[in-house]
Amino acid sequence: LTFAKMEGKPLKFVKRVMGEAKRLLSSQGLEDAKAGGYSFTLLDRDNLSKWSVRLNGLNKDGKLAKDLLKHKLEPSIDLEISLPDGFPLEPPFARVLYPQLTGGFVFAHGGICFEPLTAKGWAPAMTLPALAIAIQGIMDYGEVQVMGVGDRKARKIPQYTEEGARKDHNMIVTAHKGGEASTYGSLKNYGS
Repeated sequence: LTFAKMEGKPLKFVKRVMGEAKRLLSSQGLEDAKAGGYSFTLLDRDNLSKWSVRLNGLNKDGKLAKDLLKHKLEPSIDLEISLPDGFPLEPPFARVLYPQLTGGFVFAHGGICFEPLTAKGWAPAMTLPALAIAIQGIMDYGEVQVMGVGDRKARKIPQYTEEGARKDHNMIVTAHKGGEASTYGSLKNYGS
């Protein structure tokens, strides 16, 4: 990990991100990922803040896995996780990259509605693999389904931009600040 340029980054960020990267990229981390049904690929070698995540441990009998197969797609979901400079005290930003999903917890531009991705619900002790598994769980058991396949070869959805997903996220965060015990009650006023 000597390639990472960490100057100017907060010490908490450097320590935590270096620890996460060492764990994820070690042979034991790669074995754990395979067993857990996910994989992490570093996208930003300079500061270790951006990761591509493939969730491939979906429940094969679940609605989403069956829907993926119906669309002739492999039963997996591609995500991107970005770590802010305030990580681990601030939550990561996560978005869906592929395929285009609808319903449940996925918004129009790939933003994910999940309380641990907000300041209100984030637990600084949560590891990136634990977050990936938790997101896989809400995809697996929510009412999420495939809406489109986009570019199958590149695994890209044109409307799934980081800017759009951050707008989705800002709307979600605003709803979570409402203080309601049920997040979904707060979200009833928002459309995706």
